[in-house]
Amino acid sequence: MINITNLTFQYPGAHQSVLENVDLQVQSATLTLVTGASGSGKSTLLRCLNGLIPHFSGGKISGSIDVFGSDPITAGPEGMAAKVGFVFQEPEAQFVFDIVEDEIAFSLENAGMPREEMHQRLNEVCHHLDLEHIRQMRVQDISGGEKQRVAIASALVNRPKVLILDEPTSQLDPVLADEILQYIVSLKTDLGLTILISEHRLERLLPYTDAIIHLTSESKLLFGSPQEIIPQMTQVPPIIEIARWFNLSPLPLSIENFPEVAMEGVKAADENRPPHSPPARSPILKIDHLSTTIAGQQILKDVSLKLREGEIIALLGPNGAGKTTLLRSILGLIPSGGEKSLFGKDINQIKLSEIIQSIAYLPQNPNDLLFAETVLAELKVTLKNHDRRMDEGDVIDYLEIFGLAEKQSRYPRDLSVGERQHTALAAITVHGPNIIFLDEPTRGLDYRAKDALADLLQKWRHQHKAILVITHDIEFAAQLADRVAILEKGQVFFTGSPKVAFSEFPQYQTQTARLFPGRCWITPDDVRITSS
Repeated sequence: MINITNLTFQYPGAHQSVLENVDLQVQSATLTLVTGASGSGKSTLLRCLNGLIPHFSGGKISGSIDVFGSDPITAGPEGMAAKVGFVFQEPEAQFVFDIVEDEIAFSLENAGMPREEMHQRLNEVCHHLDLEHIRQMRVQDISGGEKQRVAIASALVNRPKVLILDEPTSQLDPVLADEILQYIVSLKTDLGLTILISEHRLERLLPYTDAIIHLTSESKLLFGSPQEIIPQMTQVPPIIEIARWFNLSPLPLSIENFPEVAMEGVKAADENRPPHSPPARSPILKIDHLSTTIAGQQILKDVSLKLREGEIIALLGPNGAGKTTLLRSILGLIPSGGEKSLFGKDINQIKLSEIIQSIAYLPQNPNDLLFAETVLAELKVTLKNHDRRMDEGDVIDYLEIFGLAEKQSRYPRDLSVGERQHTALAAITVHGPNIIFLDEPTRGLDYRAKDALADLLQKWRHQHKAILVITHDIEFAAQLADRVAILEKGQVFFTGSPKVAFSEFPQYQTQTARLFPGRCWITPDDVRITSS
């Protein structure tokens, strides 16, 4: 088992401890969910278990840690590698080799495993994680979700005693995320694997969870069974929110365990409230019959899409469907065929410098945009590049919108993933673009931060900005989308109402839609309970 006693840790130069007097005992062959607000110390706690803290991070550490008889504080990452597999929030940061198969096999080759056994393990893990078709591809050429699966495979192939996953499903579509979680849970049962997962999308993990470690905003740590900890949490998934309205006890952790309830007192939150629909303006961005081929493989085929002022479109689809390729093709970063127009003008006739004045693009990995020494400087660089002037006080006020004013002097890459995401988003929008492309913007964000992001996007919509959001976070998309486009196998097979997309397509149903089938209710806000 894992024993932690009186653990305290403080980063170099920090004024207070991230972890203080932590006592935990995690039983073997269990799945423990680690929750808490962005920046609360979840990643820090997990990195203590394989020796990255303090060996890689530096800082002051005290107390004791025992991981199946080994002390990571003494042994360090190298000494813990055989016992602890670790998948980071940013999987691309841990890759060593160019080819997928070589990356997965690296730890086995490093351990001198016989080739026959190595190939057996490699085949097994690639089969279970659906990686067979990309084994010979370059890591840089696969999608963000595929990179996440490769990182999980690299950790599992060594068959560690402990598997630690930091946001493992943040870039996975709902179906694939569930399949991978089921596979990981099967290893817990079959091999006695002890699993710790940090995850903000609790709706995905709760059905598999044996225990919860919850780091509160008051720097306290709660530890216990889901039924002990969930009632003490304020930020919870829709199923828990709705179960509380019905005063259910114990709280159901999955749709399947939600009991039958009387529906007489349940109705739409506002029967007369029309859904938000953008004004009937001409599209400011129009894509007709767009096709894209990369390295001889057709990624997009005959894609057509329109984006209007004051409209938010959620672009959904499985991993590898071509969603990111579509954004990059629109911007001209990837050669493509078909017609593209911006404000009625052929994009191919517009200089890239003019395109980026109008279109802001936040990629999956915010690090791709962060180069300055401070958060404040990131925004100043954008303003300079666009020849815009803004008083420093106004720039700081803009940072406040993203909750970053107090971190204006911080080095951006030292921030949490969620905070880096916000920094990059602030940097690409500070000059006031008309169109905003967001690729997985909720990666690393807790429920509160996602609600704040949704509020900001809705504010921009009211300012007549046009927003296209790629996301696997269907609960987030259902909260704010005006229209939904679904891309599969390089083609758009649905564009239309969120009510239809999130209630009628099983792979994209929200928890609310699954609880109340046939009613087109897709978020808890759609439901009003008048009696219990």
